[in-house]
This record gives sequence, C-alpha cells and structure tokens, in this order.
Amino acid sequence: MKIKVTHLTSVHKRYDVRIFHKMCCSLAKNPDYQVSLVVADGKGDEIKEGVFIYDVGTIFGGRIFRMTNIVYRIFNRAKVLDSDIYHFHDPELIPTCLKLKKTGKKVVFDIHEDYVLQILGKNWIPIVFRKFLSIAYQNLEFYACKRFDLLIVPQISMKRKFEKLNKTVLIANFPNRIPVKPTIRTAFNKFRLIYSGRISEDRGIWNILDFTSELYKINKNYSLTLVGEINDSLLKRIQSHEAWQITKYLGVLSRKDLYEVYNHNSIGLILFNNVGQYFMAYSLKLFEYLQNGMFVIIPNFGDWIAFNENYQVGLNVDPNNAFESAIVLDQCNIELLEARSTDNRSKVDKFFSWESQEPILYASYISIL
Repeated sequence: MKIKVTHLTSVHKRYDVRIFHKMCCSLAKNPDYQVSLVVADGKGDEIKEGVFIYDVGTIFGGRIFRMTNIVYRIFNRAKVLDSDIYHFHDPELIPTCLKLKKTGKKVVFDIHEDYVLQILGKNWIPIVFRKFLSIAYQNLEFYACKRFDLLIVPQISMKRKFEKLNKTVLIANFPNRIPVKPTIRTAFNKFRLIYSGRISEDRGIWNILDFTSELYKINKNYSLTLVGEINDSLLKRIQSHEAWQITKYLGVLSRKDLYEVYNHNSIGLILFNNVGQYFMAYSLKLFEYLQNGMFVIIPNFGDWIAFNENYQVGLNVDPNNAFESAIVLDQCNIELLEARSTDNRSKVDKFFSWESQEPILYASYISIL
C-alpha cells in the first residue's frame, strides 16, 4: 500500500522549484508514494509529473485574506485527502497543521527561512512592531516545532538551531544534476558579471551596482547582467545608478532561458548585506553559478567564509567595500579564475546535487512512520 503524502503551501507557486520540482517530483517517481500538493492560485486542479495538484482558489484581499480564508480552505482540503504525512512550507499554516497533528497525522514543517530573523527586515511591517512580532512568532514557532514529527531546514546554521527543539533534518536546496544541460562556454570572460535571484536592498543590489561601477572605472570591458524579480519602486531608483549604463536587466526568466544566460557570463555575484539570515551560505543561486561553471564573488562574513575555505569556489569580499573588492577581482589571474570555474562545475555533481538529497527525504519520512 502506498504512503500518502500531501505537501501544503499557501504562498508558493504550484511549480515552485524546491516544493514541486524537487520534493514532490522526487517522491512521485518512487512507487512507494502517492503525492499530492495543495496550492492557492486559482489555476485549477491537475496531475503533473505524477503529482496530484489541488487548488483551493485565488488569493484576494492581501495577506489577511490569505492567512485566514485561504488557510481555512487548505485545512479542509487537507482533511479530505486523509494522508499519512502532511508536509507544509509556510509559517502561516502552523495553526492548521497543529490541528492536523491532533487528529493523529504525521506532520513535517519545512522551514525555508529563519523567519524570526527575517521578520526584523520586513519593510511592509512598521519598524516599531517588528521586534514585538519577531518575538511573538518565535514563541509560536518554538511551541509548534516541539509538537511536529519532523523539522526540515535548508541551512546548516538552521539545523544547529532547530535540532535543540525537535528532530531536524538538513535537506539542502541544491540544484538538480543539470536540469537544463548547459553548453560548454567557448571562452572564460572575467569581465561578464551576473546576479540572478530576487533583487532587493537586503540582497545587496546597491553593493552589486557599486562593485560593477568600480570595476568599470578600472576596465571599460566590465558589464553586469541582472535576472530576477524586483518591485517597480526599487527598479526606478537603481536605474539612476551610474552602473546602470553597463547593466542589462532581463527580468524573470524560465529555467531554460536562465541557464542559457548563465552560459554567457563567467562571474557570479552574491553580495548580500549582513542582515537577517543572509550570513548563511547555502543559497540556491550559489550552486547554480557553480553548476554552470562560474567563478563566484561571495561575502566575507558568516558561513560564507568556511564554505569557501572548504570548497575553494571563488573570492570572499566585503560587500560594502566596492573599491577594494573591485581591485582584488581585477588583479586575479584569468587562468586561475578559469581553472577554478571549470572545477566548480564538477563540484556540484560531486557534493551539491539535489539527487544527493533525495535519499535523505525518503529516509526522513520512513523514520516518522
């Protein structure tokens, strides 16, 4: 008899990379599992890649509506599915999943981010309320985590934190082993920089532009490509930066198109500010850069230092010191950069592929049944 597993999300898209393409599809190809995914996007029910997707309806009315009406609908759908394991991905579903736990179901909380830290940086929350809400959420999270059957986290630092509360498993957000096979670039070009991911101030967009600007002052061959989601207000502001004239912004791309863009760039940038959880090194974009044979520029704080010491993937720099960081990169020997980038591609297959995480997911479920 198959193990029935249902993944629940009120926030993420139905084809979310971690939830659908990695976890759900990995489980669905295993004959021991019947996999469902409950989402809220108004696109209807479907079966895709062996995963039964159930839609509880479109979100209207903002966060309050989502955290009340949508959450209620997800709970009702979850009860009807009567699964052996419920695996949820959003903190607003904690009360719902505590109810499911009381019915005797096995419940897994997949904690994508350190929300206690992230709340402190949420611009939509008035600053005077952030600390209070962070503490209130922490109390709820700690209470709930002790009652669920399993906690899953994507970061080493988060595992150290949450394993004090309950059984915690690290399932890293590694890329699939060449999901879209990248072509081998014909030449390494140290002057082509790229940042891919959500574009925000906390994620270092000003650091990236300042860094690019300083490099351009040294050598006019340097240029920047930006890929990812950005709000209109921030986009208008960064367009006034002097580096914008040498920046190509491509918006949000499909995975296939993104990997093609990666092929035309050689230096991957991660210049996060040291706020919230950005001291943690297991960023999906980092591994995508490595997988596509890029040399990476990463922060000189937190887990990023030890990661680079262990795997030698690029340069640790001070994200807030564009002048010195630019000099360090420009003075790097291009043969060394190219050799390191070629080696980075093989490191993903060896250490950082999603396929290495699949057995951990299977074993985690078996351990709580």
